[in-house]
Amino acid sequence: MLGGTEKKFGYEWDIYREIIPLHEKQFREWINPVPLSFFRGKRFMDAGCGIGRNSLWALKSGAASGYSFDYDERTVNVARENLKEFPNCAVGFESIYDITTRDEFDVVFCIGVIHHLEHPRKAVEKLVQALKPGGTLILWVYAREGNLRYLKFFDPLRAYITSRIHPAITRYIAIGFTALLKAYLLLPHRDDYLTRLKERSFRHAEAMVFDQLLPPIAHYWRRDEVLGLVEGLPLKVTHLTHTNGVSWTLVAEKYSNLVS
Repeated sequence: MLGGTEKKFGYEWDIYREIIPLHEKQFREWINPVPLSFFRGKRFMDAGCGIGRNSLWALKSGAASGYSFDYDERTVNVARENLKEFPNCAVGFESIYDITTRDEFDVVFCIGVIHHLEHPRKAVEKLVQALKPGGTLILWVYAREGNLRYLKFFDPLRAYITSRIHPAITRYIAIGFTALLKAYLLLPHRDDYLTRLKERSFRHAEAMVFDQLLPPIAHYWRRDEVLGLVEGLPLKVTHLTHTNGVSWTLVAEKYSNLVS
């Protein structure tokens, strides 16, 4: 990652380290239309695992084994603590660019990571490399479609101010914005995504806002740009979903060795 992005997220995950039931609902949405039952009996890779919250649901759904990794020691330590009841899941310290595994995993998923990287295409190539022929790749990334208002008013704040100051100061700013958001959500809304945000506790909403303000890199991709991430790779895209109207979930299958 560029500009200490992984270190900034290490700061975040050292604070917001708990896994809550709502995280399962989020993961289900982010991998849709793949059901959690799909992981049963499979070996998975969770690239950029954060605190291990997505791996947890795959493991609880009966995954045979997993490898979860991130690139900050604080983050890795939290993930190891959260996943300690699953000896069939190794948690490693590794850069996504340094993956050497080939044709090993039945499922490779990368949730909320690719759009924070300086070289997203290179990262996707590494993920595909690690995937078995016939295996499934799941990517979840930010969408440009559905976020135009945010990109106009708030993303410049992230790009020019909050990603450049100390994370502790950014967190206080996030707390202030969270209070405003919670007040705004008290009003009646027809937007499904805003209705979903009402389910979040103040702390969970605060973590979400902080996560948006923190990273030096945050790509918001159009549909064609998401498809461009996998263009020319040995993959068949089976689904591309505009998740919650603000993000993209791409699901693809790696060609078998018999397919040219």
